[in-house]
Amino acid sequence: MAEHIRTVSALLVTPEGRLVAQLRDDKPEIAFPNTWSTLGGGIEPGESPAEAMRRELIEEIEFCPEMTFWRIFTLEFAALDTEFQVEVHTFLGRLDRPLAQVNLHEGQRLAAFSHDELDGVVFAFGLDRLFRAFFETYGNAL
Repeated sequence: MAEHIRTVSALLVTPEGRLVAQLRDDKPEIAFPNTWSTLGGGIEPGESPAEAMRRELIEEIEFCPEMTFWRIFTLEFAALDTEFQVEVHTFLGRLDRPLAQVNLHEGQRLAAFSHDELDGVVFAFGLDRLFRAFFETYGNAL
């Protein structure tokens, strides 16, 4: 039986219409090391998805722009010898500053990708589905 987890993911849109991604740490003890991910993380007991989104962004980049709930994705994958089914509460927001001015506290670095740049990018947890769905829905504008 798969382990069921509830998480939040931020799709932050740059002024150029790209989506921000975080390069995960290159540590063998974590799931999907050295791959791309969204900013976000697990929803703690008693916490709403919106509260978790705000907490995760403040922990990871020191601020939380206005975020709007978009939709829930269900992702299934295996990592660290365990099967997972993850309910991803996805939020949309606009990044109001250049990536170089964002202080990242988790992961190696940030980058922003357009739809055309997604092929060949290795995402953790199957999160490329979120990026592709965003571009299919909104193009490069939010």
